[in-house]
Amino acid sequence: MEKFTQDEKDFKSPQMNHNKIILFTCGDSNDISTWSNVPYLFTKTLEEKGFRLHRVDISPNKTLNRIFNTTSYLIFKRLLKRNACPEFHRTWLHRFITYRRIKKVTIQNPDIQFNLFLSFAFYNKYSKKPNVLWCDWTDRVVIERLGREPKFYEIASLRHEDNVMKKADKVYTMFPKCKEHMEELYRREIIYINRNVVNTVFEGEFNIKENIRIRLLSKKILFIGNIRYIGAAKELIQAYNILKEKDKSLELHIIGMTDEQLGVKDKDIHCHGYLRKNVKEERDLYYSLLHSCKVFVNPAQQWGGYSSSIEAMYYGCPIIVAPYDDFVCEFGENINFGEYTNGNDLDTTIANILYASDEEYSALCKNAYDRVNGYTWDNYVDAFLKSLKKEGILQ
Repeated sequence: MEKFTQDEKDFKSPQMNHNKIILFTCGDSNDISTWSNVPYLFTKTLEEKGFRLHRVDISPNKTLNRIFNTTSYLIFKRLLKRNACPEFHRTWLHRFITYRRIKKVTIQNPDIQFNLFLSFAFYNKYSKKPNVLWCDWTDRVVIERLGREPKFYEIASLRHEDNVMKKADKVYTMFPKCKEHMEELYRREIIYINRNVVNTVFEGEFNIKENIRIRLLSKKILFIGNIRYIGAAKELIQAYNILKEKDKSLELHIIGMTDEQLGVKDKDIHCHGYLRKNVKEERDLYYSLLHSCKVFVNPAQQWGGYSSSIEAMYYGCPIIVAPYDDFVCEFGENINFGEYTNGNDLDTTIANILYASDEEYSALCKNAYDRVNGYTWDNYVDAFLKSLKKEGILQ
């Protein structure tokens, strides 16, 4: 368990009750399903610490978004046979509408401490109070990581994003390597507060010793990831089919994609699609699988599935992931709670965990649990508030 300084503990006191924030998010921050539960958990924790939040959804207008994107698809993909087509959230019209919304809420709420954006897409140019941006990475960083040039319809929105990064008072990123990349790209300070957080909404009781006993008997392999991870899911399916030849009792569970998307027909490969955590039955299934699988696997080289990986660790599940930069920077080149893919055959790597001795496997579970046990939203927000105080945003 991580220890915290007195400064961090002080942020739990009622002295913060006078602080009001305008909080801008792409989606409803009261909705658990918005952006992997992040806005919901972030804002809930801020309110528990005495902050008053005025929430503003800056996602695109639903009607205009649907009309524009449908028309764009028909023109660019159907008629012109292009591989990609413009999207409404990158248009000047979306920016115009959003800034009008920002201006209106600024006039209505003059008594704030600062503006907090859980996004790098906008800042409050109408407010004299500080603008704090907090997110993972910018669109420009994503495009560079994909190893491609910007599309013609992305150029204007990227220039706008560059200006947002220039104008913001403080910018926070969730990842250490992203901090380095963004500082080089934008020539400004980017803050990483040297810890991360697990986005869990499980409300039941969890006992690591009892859970290890359940996992020891399990034959389930778990993958979590949306369509962006389809290549990694297919790689895992190939490895599973090899393992299945020797062990017919194995099951593969995939959360985030359907049978149709993956072309799966094997009855022992269970594709659950996207499980909504704001729907009790789907949330219960999600955590039932996470709490009972023998190993969590996501071999994606580029994106890594960081959030679901550390959530699996939080509940004592050994993991297998690629040694991508942000994960290695945080957890090291050698891990004692699972294995890196490291170019080895994936089926062999999975077998190392599936068929480890009870003692070895139990140690992996305990190490995973211990490594991220302090990654709670309560601890993260304490550290975030301490950083804001250090940076002069909070008094």
